[in-house]
Amino acid sequence: MNNLGADTLKSPGKFNKEPNMTESEKKTTSDGEFDEHGYWINRWTTKNIPFHQEEMHVSLEKHLDKFIDGRNGIKIFFPFCGKCVDMKKLADKGHNIVGVDVAEQAFQEFFTDQNLEYTVEELKDNTGKLFASKDGKIKLYCMNMFKFSKDFEGQFNAIWDRGALEAISPKTRIRYSQVIKELLSPDCHYMIAAMQYDPSIFQGPPHNVTEEDIQNLYGDMCSIEEIDKNDNSPRFKERGLEEIFEVIYFLKIK
Repeated sequence: MNNLGADTLKSPGKFNKEPNMTESEKKTTSDGEFDEHGYWINRWTTKNIPFHQEEMHVSLEKHLDKFIDGRNGIKIFFPFCGKCVDMKKLADKGHNIVGVDVAEQAFQEFFTDQNLEYTVEELKDNTGKLFASKDGKIKLYCMNMFKFSKDFEGQFNAIWDRGALEAISPKTRIRYSQVIKELLSPDCHYMIAAMQYDPSIFQGPPHNVTEEDIQNLYGDMCSIEEIDKNDNSPRFKERGLEEIFEVIYFLKIK
């Protein structure tokens, strides 16, 4: 593991500050049975999305050569992708993008914001919808992430998990990792952005994800390397957190 010194810390980009949680949010996010999908759909519908970045993620840009590794036209997966601008940036470099999220609003805004023509089709068995750019380079599945599998798009050469693992309830992480493991091709480069803070002060989302958590989920299959660390403290001060860091991990199949 790489231990990154304090001099490597930087701001991750332009965010809005995280608003204070409503009493309803506090109740639902602490309830193990709360409607997780409904919660995120509501966040998009009400435009309560301070986590969205208008620019390419600073760590992805910094480590893009390591992530792509000289490969052309690779297939890249974005779990819980929202309207992440990184998808368009990588598609413009000739790669094929697949994303999954539950919020249809996010996909509509993505294609509008990026000025892309797109089609929408219903998936079989009423499992969701597929939003696809006219050129077929970007395919976004509006569906339950836990129902996604390699049957839809095969396996992936790269995965960028920026906001997925930290967004889901900790009790569903094993299910999530099982879905992801099935999607890893033998040459897959998998990057995870993990928020780390004192969970006794704030319980998320985003949820605290430690290196031990990632080891427990993926250590049996992947090597795990810490490659970057970003200071997110200013964004979360209003929620009582003096320190919160976004730590970037790079995983490869052993």
